[in-house]
Amino acid sequence: MKKSLLFLLLFFGFAIQGAFAQKEQDADTLLWNGKRYTVSVDRNVPTVVMSYFQRVGADAPFQSWSLNNSRGHIAQLELINNEIRVNTIEAKRFKTRTGNLWTETGIDTIVSPDYFQISPLAKEQPLGESAVVADWYSGILEMRLLAKDKKEQKSDEARGTRYLNVVNGQVVDNVLISDKLMAEYQSGRAKLGHDQAKVYYMNERFKEFYLHCASDREEVTYNGHKGLFQQRANGLTLVMEFFGNDPLQCGSNWIGVPSVNGAPFGSWLLRNDSLFVSEIKTHNSSGQDRQQMFDYLADSVVGGMTFCHRRFVHDSCYFADWISGEYVIHYGSWQTNSFGVSDYVVSKTQEIRVKDGVVVSSKFSPRSFEEDEAEMAATSFVLCNEANVWSVDDKQLAEAVGNFKAPKKSPEYEGGKTALRNWFLNHPLTDERAKERLFRVRIGFMVNCKGEAGRWQVISKGKGELFEFSNMVLDIVKTMPQKWSSAEGKKGNKVDCWQVLEFTVSNGTLTNANYK
Repeated sequence: MKKSLLFLLLFFGFAIQGAFAQKEQDADTLLWNGKRYTVSVDRNVPTVVMSYFQRVGADAPFQSWSLNNSRGHIAQLELINNEIRVNTIEAKRFKTRTGNLWTETGIDTIVSPDYFQISPLAKEQPLGESAVVADWYSGILEMRLLAKDKKEQKSDEARGTRYLNVVNGQVVDNVLISDKLMAEYQSGRAKLGHDQAKVYYMNERFKEFYLHCASDREEVTYNGHKGLFQQRANGLTLVMEFFGNDPLQCGSNWIGVPSVNGAPFGSWLLRNDSLFVSEIKTHNSSGQDRQQMFDYLADSVVGGMTFCHRRFVHDSCYFADWISGEYVIHYGSWQTNSFGVSDYVVSKTQEIRVKDGVVVSSKFSPRSFEEDEAEMAATSFVLCNEANVWSVDDKQLAEAVGNFKAPKKSPEYEGGKTALRNWFLNHPLTDERAKERLFRVRIGFMVNCKGEAGRWQVISKGKGELFEFSNMVLDIVKTMPQKWSSAEGKKGNKVDCWQVLEFTVSNGTLTNANYK
């Protein structure tokens, strides 16, 4: 009985919490033809005001003031001559240049957009006017009439939803769908008109676009370690930053045919203190579609945008010199919890500051991968004599670790090269991209006088995906049975010695494993 009661309490607790979490935001209002409308605000969709800060690449100054207003503001809009304007903004708690300003009543915080330095992007703000033309905004405004009396409550306008399709602040479609027609349409007893269907479905894709921007994550690889970028506050995706966070400039959004709709997400490489994008996928309700990256980004040239400052393309990876700002990367893995839900479990966090695609500062928590490897090498692998190191004769190895005298007998694998090759044939790369490639990987390592192996490092040259694949091979090598015999010096004594492993990787399989 006690267990059942506890279950019910937990169930209702989660239900109540979910009900609050799913509450719709306090609505903006819009004036049009002497009537006032509420503007529906989906939790994932930016308001007209919030989209301004997205476009200029700045954090919004507003802070949440209630469960029902996590965006921290309410705007009064107006539609004049098919032009959306922002008249006033109400905010109870927000950041100013002097810190946080608190006020007990909203009346003192109803201010003009200029108070938050909001102005049109493409046109001059008329002198003496406080209302601002929202030429930065493109999207669908979903509105309901605030009826003034019982007579107006019975009007067609009050018994339906009005949709405004807005492009750069200009209304290009304005349709009303009655509640009755919508109910009949959803039950299959009626059809929407052409203009109604066009804007209605555009609105569905519009909300889906921002849902993916808010909930999906972009992947990043750093020295073979995979992580996820944390979304920036009020931000979209790193790919969208290439287009100035203007969805209408990118190759997919909510306007075109459904097959090309979606939010663009990148797969990123962080290497040599620079950020590269290696792949772009479009996320939508039907899944993910891989895009031809050059064609996707080159679409912006048609729109008059610059294709990167230097248009640097290398190994099918594009140097992301349009990226500047502070970002957070979470490294970890997807795991299924006790409820059967997939969670991303974070093991390490990296904070980076990027200037024109170059990482100018990096901070790991708890510490970097390199520091982990250094400690592991220091604690688990020790040379017998640091002052008496030998090495097999290999040019790439010498370039990586230095020149040392050659041993009389090199380190050898117990069971010979046949046993070594058989083990690696049964441990291929699992990345699907590697199954379409043919390349070589060479790895340097040390075998001490006790036959212990360590200090592993990739010594072959490779960039882009090859660099990433080489580190995947390195991860596999570190898991192999370490059964090595020590090298012998000139007098037959056991010595510490560098050795080389080399592979041909064909369709993901590690073939021709060999050593000196």
